[in-house]
Amino acid sequence: MQPFASDFDRETIQQAEQWNWLAVEIAEIRRCAEAGDQAHDRLALILLDHLVEVVISREVNAQLAFRIADSVIAEMREFSDSGGQLPEELNQLVDTHIGPDRRKAMDNHLDEKTKFLRQRGVLTDQERTVLNRLHQYRNAAYHRDTLEPDLIADLVLAYRVLADDLLARHKPIAWTMASSDPAPVVTPHQLRGRLVEGVDVDLKAMARRFRDHAVKRVAAVVAAVAVAQQLLGINDSWEADPSLPDDEIARMLTGLADVSRQLPSWTRQAEGLRSKTSSLTGLLDPFINLDRSLSRIEPSVRRLEMILDWWEQHRIDELRGK
Repeated sequence: MQPFASDFDRETIQQAEQWNWLAVEIAEIRRCAEAGDQAHDRLALILLDHLVEVVISREVNAQLAFRIADSVIAEMREFSDSGGQLPEELNQLVDTHIGPDRRKAMDNHLDEKTKFLRQRGVLTDQERTVLNRLHQYRNAAYHRDTLEPDLIADLVLAYRVLADDLLARHKPIAWTMASSDPAPVVTPHQLRGRLVEGVDVDLKAMARRFRDHAVKRVAAVVAAVAVAQQLLGINDSWEADPSLPDDEIARMLTGLADVSRQLPSWTRQAEGLRSKTSSLTGLLDPFINLDRSLSRIEPSVRRLEMILDWWEQHRIDELRGK
């Protein structure tokens, strides 16, 4: 009954206590999210991402559970290629069949799973975009440590709401599962609401917080662009001082100066987040679009800040006679 992703649904002699495991994970997510410090927020984000991957994988399993075998599809294709005429219903089954190569890709990548669920109508375009980006945020917080610390708590709250909605909508293959534990077996619907229990999900307040994050980041880019233009000696014709050397730093400054025309648009997008209160995905989708634009230039912003800090420290050292 499980076409792939056996790691998530492995059976033992006593049968897998699948949803009981998630109930324990949800309790740990709540404990970490309510601790109120950055370390626990990072752990909550990691656990939430794992929880969502498990639910998404099980939803894909449920969608593929009663698929026609690959060998039968191959026979129908061979019959059709040899000139045979298949009924329209069988032609559609052949065209929409998920083969072993794609099942393997879905087993390895969340993006492929969400793409499949979007094609099946389980997820919307916005939901797929948001879930994929939240997965990248988890990697940024865990593997690369490039996520802004004050953003993590808000991402955890948003992820809790989305994960709870996914749990509520999931339709598993079997509702009752055997358990080695004498306690009652947990079902998906029993988990509904646990992730957000006791949490006041105020979309207007969340919109203000995400707006504040975006405005802060845009302001940092604006300041860096102004410094870059000053260092390059940009004149009224938007031309840099021709006497400057063509080195790596000059190219970095030029890249910063070139985004000056995009700053008004980014500022409007950041301010506009305050009004995105119709839905959580409706708020996160424009935030993610702006985030993608800013993420391309922010490495140069951080590098310029490091250079300016070094120059300032060097100047102080000279004044002190060091």
